[in-house]
Amino acid sequence: MNNTDREIEILTNATLLAGALIDADSNKRESMLPKLKVIETEVKATQLEVHKNLKRLVIMTVNAAIRYCSSGKQSDAKLTRRNGNEVAKELGRLKRLAHRKGCD
Repeated sequence: MNNTDREIEILTNATLLAGALIDADSNKRESMLPKLKVIETEVKATQLEVHKNLKRLVIMTVNAAIRYCSSGKQSDAKLTRRNGNEVAKELGRLKRLAHRKGCD
């Protein structure tokens, strides 16, 4: 697995875990929170320039999920979902871009 694939995997896993945390019950949420914080550190360590916008969106998603876990505010849950949707769009854009570069 090359560095690009590894970074995409980290960013994707962070987004999926943040989304799962929003839908989990309170007991499961407490056990998932430390995992999300570890992944947040890994997200911040990603370095490829092509993932800069994606990294920003993932960090916003993870931070909103962590805030939701501690505060329980529905606005943070909504923000997590909205940012997660933006992450999905950006992943799709990068996939299309990579496909076009591969076909040239």
